[in-house]
Amino acid sequence: MSTMDPTIPDHEQFERRQLAQDQDNRHPETVDVDESRARTIVQDLISADIVVPVPEDQCLIHWPSGERFDSDTALVHFHRGWEAATSE
Repeated sequence: MSTMDPTIPDHEQFERRQLAQDQDNRHPETVDVDESRARTIVQDLISADIVVPVPEDQCLIHWPSGERFDSDTALVHFHRGWEAATSE
């Protein structure tokens, strides 16, 4: 059923649009992360014991998921998606 269905009362259509906006706002944006910002975020994640650096393998391990990353940016994108998926 579409939110613009003329058989649905106006107040219900409004509520549906508001819920859709709220849901969109809960999902983090990841396209705005450049390499410099990613490095800062990764350092914060390391401090919070969410990410473990493995210097001998030159990689980062995302502790909650066990995923391995060679790129700060890829790790940040993954972590934001992982957070969004686990917070719902």
